[in-house]
Amino acid sequence: MKNYEWATVACEGASYDVCICMRFDYVDEVRPVDSEINIIELMSQANIAWMYEQAMEEINANLNAPHFKDMSRMAYLIDEGIEGPVMDDKAA
Repeated sequence: MKNYEWATVACEGASYDVCICMRFDYVDEVRPVDSEINIIELMSQANIAWMYEQAMEEINANLNAPHFKDMSRMAYLIDEGIEGPVMDDKAA
């Protein structure tokens, strides 16, 4: 599993990208969708806790989806150099 996972959370008519530190279970960043501005410093602890819960629900749902498991396993294998595109030595 990656150290950080991103999830999109809808709140009061807006959407936010929420970065969760999976190793230590905390919200690392909250950004309005399509923005690079981290607004976590402007949020209350209660809002951050709510964002964490919503993001973890999405992350857990994605991690349990069969297609996501296959792709995350493939990405791991490629990152580790265990598996990748097969090169055809006979190609001219």
